[in-house]
Amino acid sequence: MSATRKAFISDIHGNTPALEAVLADIDSRGIREIWCGGDLVGYGPDPEGVIRLVVKHARSCIMGNHDWALLNDPIGFNPVAAEAISCNRRIMGEHCYVGVKPGCSDWNFLRALPDGAEEPGLLNVHASPRDRLSEYVLASDVAYGPSDKIVDIFSRFERLCVVGHSHRPGVVTPDFQWVHPFEIPEGLVMQKGRKYLVNDGSVGQPRDGDNRACYAEVDGERLLFHRVAYDYRKTMEMIYKAGCLAPICAERLAVGR
Repeated sequence: MSATRKAFISDIHGNTPALEAVLADIDSRGIREIWCGGDLVGYGPDPEGVIRLVVKHARSCIMGNHDWALLNDPIGFNPVAAEAISCNRRIMGEHCYVGVKPGCSDWNFLRALPDGAEEPGLLNVHASPRDRLSEYVLASDVAYGPSDKIVDIFSRFERLCVVGHSHRPGVVTPDFQWVHPFEIPEGLVMQKGRKYLVNDGSVGQPRDGDNRACYAEVDGERLLFHRVAYDYRKTMEMIYKAGCLAPICAERLAVGR
């Protein structure tokens, strides 16, 4: 893994005010390399705005399960999430839904996303190294010691794996403990030769009880989480105006759930 400072963002879900605030925070810290872990669309009101900001600012971007669902079908999605996919298709133009077409650059960008990005010692996938789009890695996986699931997951990457998907930030340490961001306010120094799995949280829809946007930074061997306040009321109003998103998509932004 290169020593270049990196910011890891994911689960933006059409929330441009949150993404704009996070990008400004990343820039203010002098971080020049951004990795995006997917889920640019779904739940939120401005998928196109998010895609264009990611295209402009991110070094790499991978596919999330909501991105895949937009292009295919929302298989296994709850009714609110499935309805949001249908809404996002209408917002982005349903004429672009089938096939690569001129004038459909946002759709074409999503179609071209890989299911992972990596460099030596670093793997970035949306969900899990075992199931890159859909498997959750949660604190419960290590609550009673290392589960077979987490041991298998750790066998599938070299040094550091960064995921999103659950919208709940945290670190699984080499001794299979879940560390919450509030437990490491000054960051975590990763020991050389040992493995770590990091969930970078969610930019656009946090679900850990903190309504601020979340992203992770890796600075050499040091891992940090950053929380960024943004005008979530603006996003709520955008959701209501969209007219095809469930009210809960807006209401949950206020409470970070």
